[in-house]
Amino acid sequence: MVAIYEPKGIAREYAELALNLYSGCLHACLYCYAPACLHRQRDTFHADVRPREGIIEALRRQTPKYAGTDKRVLLSFTSDPYQPAEDQDGLTRQALEILAEHRIPFQVLTKGGMRAVRDFDLFHQADGWFATTLIFTDEASRVEWEPNAAPLESRIEAIQEAHRRGIRTWVSVEPVIDPRQALELIERLNPWVDGWKVGRLNHHPAAKKVDWHGFARDLVKTLEVTEREWLVKESLQPYLPEAAHWGGQQSLAF
Repeated sequence: MVAIYEPKGIAREYAELALNLYSGCLHACLYCYAPACLHRQRDTFHADVRPREGIIEALRRQTPKYAGTDKRVLLSFTSDPYQPAEDQDGLTRQALEILAEHRIPFQVLTKGGMRAVRDFDLFHQADGWFATTLIFTDEASRVEWEPNAAPLESRIEAIQEAHRRGIRTWVSVEPVIDPRQALELIERLNPWVDGWKVGRLNHHPAAKKVDWHGFARDLVKTLEVTEREWLVKESLQPYLPEAAHWGGQQSLAF
């Protein structure tokens, strides 16, 4: 088993290295791409959540290879490191301890909200970055699209707490479903966020209802005002205005 791997395709826009600890994800987001990527039935994927067998042992064997690397490991692409199973298994903390021990920088992307705060002590040991996915400002929208993920308030509190503790933060505004809420979110949370990554909704009927050219135009204006680092995902880039200022956009740097 390979624990740390190099993502391919559009996933590489987010990270050069990645680590998936759990099989399945209880959050059951309607837009989740993982079941299709892993060739699993959606209902089973969201109901049958368990640690990947032998993942911690595989990670221990592999970490010496990456000791001291400047590439940052992302947790996680095909599951959430702070879904409810983490309360019992503690798999994510074990993994972060191993990464910190070998001086391997990491970044955590989660919808688990304040569940992640208990591990913030480890972020300082390995230059860890903390990120959350937020695409709505309205909790009713969150319940509809992300039924079992942490409430918006909990995710916002986690980002704010990470910022207060001096941990570098970024927010994934992907997939954008309601442009108005996405833009409002960026404006509202900018004081606590070091970087923004924004991507469009794909492979879903709701995507046809969005004026992506209009959203992209408004998005660039909003991001430039933030004075933060930002990345527009490749799927959204074709809709950007030709005169868009790209000075704030970073590639894999953050």
